[in-house]
Amino acid sequence: MGLLVIALISAASLGALVGLVVALVDIVRRPEWQWKLAGEEKIVWILLVCLVNVFAIVSLIYWFNIRNKLVAVERAAAAGQFGPGHIGFGGWEPGPGQPPFAPPSPPGWYPDPTKGHELRFFDGTGWTDHVRDDGPKVAPSERS
Repeated sequence: MGLLVIALISAASLGALVGLVVALVDIVRRPEWQWKLAGEEKIVWILLVCLVNVFAIVSLIYWFNIRNKLVAVERAAAAGQFGPGHIGFGGWEPGPGQPPFAPPSPPGWYPDPTKGHELRFFDGTGWTDHVRDDGPKVAPSERS
């Protein structure tokens, strides 16, 4: 009877160790964006699986609950539901989004961003050396 108990405990321990390794490998291989979109924290699950994995319960919770969320995010991303991106080595990777600034203004006189003058001429692509400090003047391209 004692040998059977030892065998069962050994088998359970080995199963818990295998569950820990499999869950940990799956957690670590997933990119950070998947975790954010699934509303979970990667580091929390790494710590839980490594430090609190009594009888593989945490590994099982990860495998049957959290992993399903991550897989759903991965599939939705591959279908393009999260905007621009591409399938990379680690799965879907978000691409560059919209620039955080407005499109460039048309050519004209604008307040001088250097604050050295009242106005500075913007040619549509960049600031020029043409400045003005008093009253309206003709733009450099408008001169005859």
